[in-house]
Amino acid sequence: MKTTEAILETNKKQKEFYNNNIKQNFFTKIRAKFRNGLLNKTRKNIGIQDQVYLLHKEWFGDLSNKKVLDLGCYSGNYWSLYLAENAKEYLGIDLSDVAIEKLNERLKPLPNAKAETVDFLCDDFTQNGFDLIYAYGVLHHFENANILIDKLNEKLVPKGEIISYDPLQTSWPIKIIRSLYRPFQSDAA
Repeated sequence: MKTTEAILETNKKQKEFYNNNIKQNFFTKIRAKFRNGLLNKTRKNIGIQDQVYLLHKEWFGDLSNKKVLDLGCYSGNYWSLYLAENAKEYLGIDLSDVAIEKLNERLKPLPNAKAETVDFLCDDFTQNGFDLIYAYGVLHHFENANILIDKLNEKLVPKGEIISYDPLQTSWPIKIIRSLYRPFQSDAA
């Protein structure tokens, strides 16, 4: 099982990959077309997209008095903006400077929201007291869940909540496709 130091080293490589826009190989391009095309259309057509939307709103509840951390948000998604617009305080974090710069542009109109480039597991990330930590498609990146869960709990207020939505961990078709594709993707190392 990986140690925190080993995970931090892996994260440095991931940061370099995302910041340098390394070209996608053939397999990565095919997977992206499938995920962003056929898979998204199917999710919308059979109603999964609507179900996910309603579940998220239920999970988040009233955000008006909550300090929210959006863990591994990259350049933000629909839920990043929803959290930022509705939370008392919003912080999005990711490894990629390039992505965080884009998210901060999107967050400019929201005085209660900001994004930072930082590794959640490193000592440089000192913020805590979060009422809600949201992780969309992030947890599968952590080989040692115990280290992550300990750090998540450390950052929460008492009775704070962690919400993770990670289709790679809950959808067997996606999990199978990912396991077949993983050895060939651009950032397999």
